[in-house]
Amino acid sequence: HNDRGHAWTTQELRARGLGVPDSVCNFVLVRFPPQAGRDAPAADAFLKARGIIARRMDAYGLPEALRITIGLEDEMRAAVAALADFVGKS
Repeated sequence: HNDRGHAWTTQELRARGLGVPDSVCNFVLVRFPPQAGRDAPAADAFLKARGIIARRMDAYGLPEALRITIGLEDEMRAAVAALADFVGKS
């Protein structure tokens, strides 16, 4: 489950222009540009408004990133769709 969900989510987010480094874990790290309104804090607020909770990575020295845990297929589809809306690509 995790391997499939991780690979699919990584592929989908990269296709929308988001930075997702290679990893083998139960989450994806999503990097955002340092532009006001397009950065990680803005993405976090956008996701929360849609009921999607991500983890800010400021405390880990990665203020440009959000951590999104791999969940069920419908949850990951919702997260990818929300981020596609956020970046303006579907």
